[in-house]
Amino acid sequence: MKINKNTRISTLINENKDTIEVIASINKNFKKLRNPILRKVLAPRVTIADAAKVGGVSIDVLLDKLKKIGFEFEGNIDQVKSEEQIHTKKHVKQEIPEKDKMVFLDVRPTLDSGKDPFDIIMKTVKVLKDDETLKIINTFEPIPLIRKLQAKGYESWTERPDDATVVTYFRKNNSQWVDDEVEKIVKKSKKSFEEELSRFDGHIRQIDVRELEMPEPMVTILKEIETLKEGEALYVEHKKIPQFLLPELEQRNFEILYKEIDCNNTVLLIYKKEGK
Repeated sequence: MKINKNTRISTLINENKDTIEVIASINKNFKKLRNPILRKVLAPRVTIADAAKVGGVSIDVLLDKLKKIGFEFEGNIDQVKSEEQIHTKKHVKQEIPEKDKMVFLDVRPTLDSGKDPFDIIMKTVKVLKDDETLKIINTFEPIPLIRKLQAKGYESWTERPDDATVVTYFRKNNSQWVDDEVEKIVKKSKKSFEEELSRFDGHIRQIDVRELEMPEPMVTILKEIETLKEGEALYVEHKKIPQFLLPELEQRNFEILYKEIDCNNTVLLIYKKEGK
């Protein structure tokens, strides 16, 4: 199987179960992938590039291990490593806010119990005041969470007080996503939902995520589009427009159209942008 830096760990595992042990050998934190529950939730969120960063190794180290179990990297590894260095240089440590403006959240016990702390974190973010900073204590850098909260309008920086502890700070900035902006992104396409639906007639994959608990709808959709073939579209029955999903689709060059059926049912049509 050919892979690139954006290939999800879940895709690798589905192709070859030996991936679990290969990834686990890089960093003790990845041993959590052996837990079926955590694997189901975490693996679809993490790319190969993310895994290397979380594991604290260069991406070529990870790719070398994956090659040994049959995966073939397509792309320029030197270019990927150069992009990693640029990203690292852009990271700037911020001034630590006063304690009365800090919200602390230690997710290590939750992870140790085999549970996903995503819901706890997002509930905390929801009630976070504009002048407050969220301080998350973890055992690894939460790259997927950083990406999601950046899309929601938060800046972040990370500290490593010791080898077993990673502290990540999140603070709101002036580029936050609000509901009106979310809808503008979805509506910016002039394409008709019905016309595009007809265009993909006979080549549509359909899923219903309305009964799933957060963050399963997003995880399920991202997993489905990984294997979406050229000329295919994903038809999703959802409760609403999934705002956290939009920046992920933009990043991966997917088009999304929607149609509101009623207050509890919005259908989505997702497909690869032409020429991408």
